[in-house]
Amino acid sequence: MLAAITIATICFVLIFSIWLSGEKSAQHTMTQNDLQADAHLVQARITRAFYEQKDNLTLTIDNGEVILATGKGSSSQQEHISSPDLFYSGDGSELQDISDDTGNFIGTKLTIDYVIKTRTAVGSADNEGPSFHLSTTLNYPWEDVEEREPSDAP
Repeated sequence: MLAAITIATICFVLIFSIWLSGEKSAQHTMTQNDLQADAHLVQARITRAFYEQKDNLTLTIDNGEVILATGKGSSSQQEHISSPDLFYSGDGSELQDISDDTGNFIGTKLTIDYVIKTRTAVGSADNEGPSFHLSTTLNYPWEDVEEREPSDAP
């Protein structure tokens, strides 16, 4: 009888530990998917605003939330474009002018470099959990450079 109870206890502990491991893995995967989905949404909103209103665009991070401001003066509108459950940090959200070799203005560039983490109950970044790095550069006007393969035709 004691042997049966011992074997049953060992089986129960093994099954429970396998279940708990799967639960942790699923939670980690879901969190990683949430980070990536929010990063994609933030990038899409910034890209759209950059190409539509590049002259009146301001990006700031306030308490871990990305704030997109468009317009100037009294017509300025601010929008929180990141999830309140996630914490954004980083910089590089300044608009920069692009000039050619002779100093002539040829466009505008926006570089985004954010690290996204989950937010803790006290409102800070969870440094122990998963994170996602969003790094991209937007250029205006957009130059579409077409690459062609060499052809055999003369």
